[in-house]
Amino acid sequence: MFLGTYLSKIRGLMNLKRYQNLYVFKQRSVAEHSWSVAKIAQSLAYLEMDKFGHDVDMGVLLQKAITHDELELITGDILSHTKRRTPAMRQAVDELEAIIYEEEYGAKILPENWMEQFRTFTLEAKDDTIEGKILGAADVIDTILESTEEIKLGNLEYFTDVLQSSAEKLITIDLDSVRYFLKYSLPDFGLDIHQYYGENVVQAIKEIEM
Repeated sequence: MFLGTYLSKIRGLMNLKRYQNLYVFKQRSVAEHSWSVAKIAQSLAYLEMDKFGHDVDMGVLLQKAITHDELELITGDILSHTKRRTPAMRQAVDELEAIIYEEEYGAKILPENWMEQFRTFTLEAKDDTIEGKILGAADVIDTILESTEEIKLGNLEYFTDVLQSSAEKLITIDLDSVRYFLKYSLPDFGLDIHQYYGENVVQAIKEIEM
């Protein structure tokens, strides 16, 4: 068992900074991001269950949320836009993360009997289950929140594109909770939808009926 090693090493996420290749006014750590994603995922899950009557395994969801970025302890924070620049880049990152999982994270940090279970919380976290979709949406919403904070501080040059690309990704996620969030909650973040989010997002929100 590497439990002591795992618990001490994973605290490194508190010092691992987000957006390492972008100028930011407000520095955020991967650990802070994971906490925020977990809270957003919890909120979306309650919407799915209480408002729309869908079943969500909250235990699985929150474990995915707090664990999904732990490989960044080794790989660093690779921006989503970079990961998905081309299909080849996406495949290369997936292959890298699989190697890191087996040879570094799994072999040297993670307790051995957690290996298979934690694979579903890291490499396979954003799968096609409702929990995986909620996690993916929560991850995007936190990026929108981070971008909103930077834009409000005047950092438009770097984060206007991040905000718009994140919002355009969010409108593609097929969840009732996401559609509800877009329709009724996105304006609460304090940026004018028409000015900052782009025409595609504005039109998608107009077409939401609920």
